[in-house]
Amino acid sequence: MPIVTGYDAEMKKGAKWSLGITVVLIVLAGLWAAAFAVAKLAGGGTGDGPAAGYNEEILRDADNGTSDKVVMINVVGEIFSDPDGGLEGATDSNIIGQLDRAVDDPDTKAIIIQLETPGGGVVASDGIYERVREVSKEEDIPVIALMGDVAASGGYYIAAGADEIVAHPSTWTGSIGVIAMLPNFEKAADKLGIGLTVIKSGALKDAGSPFRQMTPQEQSLFQTLINEAYDGFVKVVADGRELDEAKVRELADGRIYSGKQAKEVKLVDFLGDLDLAFERAKKLADIEDAVLVRYTADVGFGDILGVTSQRLRKTSLQQELGIARRPGASYLWIP
Repeated sequence: MPIVTGYDAEMKKGAKWSLGITVVLIVLAGLWAAAFAVAKLAGGGTGDGPAAGYNEEILRDADNGTSDKVVMINVVGEIFSDPDGGLEGATDSNIIGQLDRAVDDPDTKAIIIQLETPGGGVVASDGIYERVREVSKEEDIPVIALMGDVAASGGYYIAAGADEIVAHPSTWTGSIGVIAMLPNFEKAADKLGIGLTVIKSGALKDAGSPFRQMTPQEQSLFQTLINEAYDGFVKVVADGRELDEAKVRELADGRIYSGKQAKEVKLVDFLGDLDLAFERAKKLADIEDAVLVRYTADVGFGDILGVTSQRLRKTSLQQELGIARRPGASYLWIP
């Protein structure tokens, strides 16, 4: 017969308590999830789509008690496409979803797009720009672009769709251009004795392969693609800023401008901060005052326990791996 000591008994008692606490936490998490689902089914959620599951955070209240709102939407980090709509951050689906939500709210009188980004994917940047342009021109809701420390390349592309652009004098912006980075591992592969046999259907099927030097024909092919995207960028800036395309091409050699320099060449309208952007938004909306709000993600019981949701895990992985810099053309400033 095994001998049960006082120490063993205490250990078993502690294990039972730990198991009991774990079970209670799991039950509470389940109850919270069920309650949240019921609330959404009952109309307590914020709708469907990428912007669903967000709350409004009041940044500034109105002095006159009005319900009119200026909505601030943050574009922070590299911009990338998310066709599934499951990621947070500077994704096209997330930003466009927030714009859609703002438009659907009858109290929204103006929108501030706050940009803190070096740019990113061509398609994602263009998608956000197009929706900003639609909101401004077709929905008749004024949009102010507010630049932070960096609002370059794809960030500037988006800003060009706004009615006005506000930048800090020390903002780094511009970088109007397109880039594609194709690595070459040929020498490293030779040193390691790594060979690659390629069987292809056409001469250009493996164009851009990292295991060999690019041929002049291939380089010309990629340059044509870059030039097409660049022409589109120039047109967006020329249209948005009401500048001659030839003038834009002079400015669009990829260089970075300070906010002060950008204002001098008419790439931005005003030098200032959120206070000025808020005042300009109210002026363009022709309202005396407004509540300044932004959308924030719901934090649930599972998140408090450290049981992070799948879409937040995906976001973290996306940021850690820098997936926005996958092969392809980018409106991206790379210091």
